Amino acid sequence: MDFNNYGQTVDWASFTFHGNELPLYQVFQMLKVTEKEEIAINKMRALCLQAKSEENMRKGLEFIQVHGSMEELDALINRNLATNQRANVDWAIMYQLVNERKKYINQPNKDNMQLQELLEKVKALGEQQDVELQCLRDFLHVYCYFDMKRYSELGKFTDRLLSSIDQIKDPLIMELFTTRLDKVIVIYHWKRNEMIIARKFGYRVLNRTSSAHKKIDMHNTLALGYLFDNFQQAIYHANQAKELAENEGFTLALDRINNKTIPFIAAFHRKTEGITSNDPSEQAHLALANDDVETCVNILKTMEPLTPFQQYYLGKATRDEDLLMASYQRFMKERSDFFFARLPLLELKKLNDTI
Repeated sequence: MDFNNYGQTVDWASFTFHGNELPLYQVFQMLKVTEKEEIAINKMRALCLQAKSEENMRKGLEFIQVHGSMEELDALINRNLATNQRANVDWAIMYQLVNERKKYINQPNKDNMQLQELLEKVKALGEQQDVELQCLRDFLHVYCYFDMKRYSELGKFTDRLLSSIDQIKDPLIMELFTTRLDKVIVIYHWKRNEMIIARKFGYRVLNRTSSAHKKIDMHNTLALGYLFDNFQQAIYHANQAKELAENEGFTLALDRINNKTIPFIAAFHRKTEGITSNDPSEQAHLALANDDVETCVNILKTMEPLTPFQQYYLGKATRDEDLLMASYQRFMKERSDFFFARLPLLELKKLNDTI
């Protein structure tokens, strides 16, 4: 298999010792010394995809998952499955589920039953003897519960992941898994409204990761995390995420930032000049911020069932305390989302203060 990435041919000839491939973590260290970061990553992607050693084929799955495309991950999964080696097949099966989840979250119309089926597949794998595979299984649990907005479940896995990652001997896998865990910790503390801890780990992810995807996600998360504190800081992180997504050509991320994150922050702070959205929910939110209550209500009345956010928008527009309380209770009981539960709570306080 011949790779020519970004105008540069790369093969394993320079990264062998006595005819054997060097471990990926050594190869990456060598590349980072001699190449700029982007070139080092792209050469590493190519080397992962054409590795012949069974260990490098396995470990390459995580690097490609972080830095490559779903198509590249599928290709490397198939190569691992074709080895018929138990360890490689086990890793390939785990990353098939990783890719399945990625494909799910990229769907425009998500089917929650599909997500439940994925969670059942993860559970069916059982406890893993290999510590790296056990970490992957725990991460998959976390991602499924996050996608299902069952945020209270995340805490069950953070301590175990921290302990398990400490046992990993491969420096590259440990580094990549640590960044994964840091992101989980950000989400866990964000949803618990523990923002000092969430931001600490969020900035650590930004400083440590080389993945554009992870940087975009983290800037987007930090943007939302500054919602109640500082408009300028929130919009700064949103714009950083937008700029990265534009530079990398990540259209799905760009769509989310332009049509959800930025309008949401702008509407909350009533700084809506020049801000638009193709998302009906945020169109209603923007209309509300512009004191166009009629448009807001008309949009939301076409939606069924309402999400907790939409209940909040409608309750705020109609000054309906019952709707606002229902929104608050759903954020708390259905999602354990202490952060966004502040939205209806703040509005209820405003209504009570004006009575």
